[in-house]
Amino acid sequence: MNHINAFKKATELIEKFGEGNAHLIWVMSIYLDFPSCLTLGSESLTDGGDDKKIDFIKLDKDLKKIVFAQGYYSNKSVESAPANKASDLNTAAAWLISGNTENVPNNLKDIIIECREAIKTGEIDQIDLLYVHNLPESVNVSKELITAADHLTRSLSPELEISVIHKELGLENIEKLFLVQESSIIIQETIECPSKIQYTESGPDWKASILSVPGYWLRDLFLKYGDNLFSANYRGFLGVNRRKKINSGIRNTAEKQPQNFWAFNNGITILTTKITPEKSKIKIDGISITKVSHMILLYIRSIS
Repeated sequence: MNHINAFKKATELIEKFGEGNAHLIWVMSIYLDFPSCLTLGSESLTDGGDDKKIDFIKLDKDLKKIVFAQGYYSNKSVESAPANKASDLNTAAAWLISGNTENVPNNLKDIIIECREAIKTGEIDQIDLLYVHNLPESVNVSKELITAADHLTRSLSPELEISVIHKELGLENIEKLFLVQESSIIIQETIECPSKIQYTESGPDWKASILSVPGYWLRDLFLKYGDNLFSANYRGFLGVNRRKKINSGIRNTAEKQPQNFWAFNNGITILTTKITPEKSKIKIDGISITKVSHMILLYIRSIS
C-alpha cells in the first residue's frame, strides 16, 4: 500500500519515537492535517507505563474538538488488531471526563484539566475516539468502538450538545486518508449529472461551471459512495445539532419544507478533474463535495 511505503521513509520520526509510536503520530498528522509529525508527537503523544489508556490526545479549540487515540503496531501479518485495545478507549474516556487527576501522570494531567475546562465552558463540539493500527479493520473492533462511544456520550450532559464519533484507522482507512492527502479525490469514476451548465468562469489554473441539480442526484451519490464523497474535505461531515446551524438548517428544510429546499439551501461546491458537456447533461471525471453552505448556485470546479 502507498501509505506504508511513505511511512517507512519517515526515518527521523521512527528513530525518535520508535516504530509503533511513530506510526500513531504519522497517521494522526494526516488525520489532523498537522504540518509537523515531530512537533505533534512531542505535544500529543502520552504513551507510557501509566498513560491511563490514552496513547495520544489533542485539544483543538479552533475546531472545537478533542481527539484521543489508542495505538497498536504489529510486525506480524495477522487478520485484525486486538479488540481489547479498542475497548481500552472506555478507560481512556473515563479518565478524560471524571478520573481523579491527582492519580494522573504530570505529562497527562495538564491536558486532561484543560480538556475538562473546555468541555465545561462550551468550547467543544466534538470528541473523536480513534483506534490506530497497521492491520485490517474488523467487525469486533468496530463493536468495541461503538460501545466506547456510547458510554462516553452517556457520560456527557445532553445540554453540552457534544458529538462523539469513533473511527478505526487500520490499513484500508489509513490508505484512504493518505490518498486524500495526495490527490484530494478518492472517487475517480466518470459520473453523469442530469443538468446543463448555465454559466462558466475560469482562472489561470481552474475552471468553474454553475448549474442547478435535483436533490435525488446528490442523495443517490451519498448512498453509493458514503463518506468517500467528501474526501477533499477529509475532516469529515460536521454532524447535525443546534450549534451547527448550516447542517441543521439543511435537515430542517428537507424534512419540513422540501418545496423550498433549493431556495434556502443551495450552494454546493464539487471538486472534479474534468467536465464534459453533453446535450442535456454533463459528465464529470472524479467527484468530491468540498463545501455545503448558503450560497446562490451549485459550482463544479475542474482542476484539470
